[in-house]
Amino acid sequence: MKKINALTLPIAACLLFASPTFANGNPSGVAREIAKMAKIEFQKAYGNLPIKVNDKMSLTNISSKGAAIVYDYRYRDKSTKYTQNDVDVYSQLMFDKRMCDDDTFVSFFTDNDLEFVYRYTFNDKKTLSSSFYIEDACED
Repeated sequence: MKKINALTLPIAACLLFASPTFANGNPSGVAREIAKMAKIEFQKAYGNLPIKVNDKMSLTNISSKGAAIVYDYRYRDKSTKYTQNDVDVYSQLMFDKRMCDDDTFVSFFTDNDLEFVYRYTFNDKKTLSSSFYIEDACED
């Protein structure tokens, strides 16, 4: 999954600089566009979603909610086994730190106040999510 993130988001970010929404500085619109582009890049590289991440989890969609990029995962397990802290730690592990080395990419997210959201829907239909801003994830 880390390789997928490292490949997809920088490509999508580069494409966005030419976008009319980006020029208008609308974070919600920018989030929608980057989510759409990220989904297209995932599908080109790996076929249609869902993408199996491991034997228990699959990425089912990439979307936007307000000024956030939302990665939707379905987890074949019960939510009672996981605490919010577990979800937060796992989400940080899913984020690829190599993206932090790309100053243009990082500034794109910080300038537009976009956040990453990892949302997990479990077999018992409960949902847990974790969100963070790139500047927090890229702290030294």
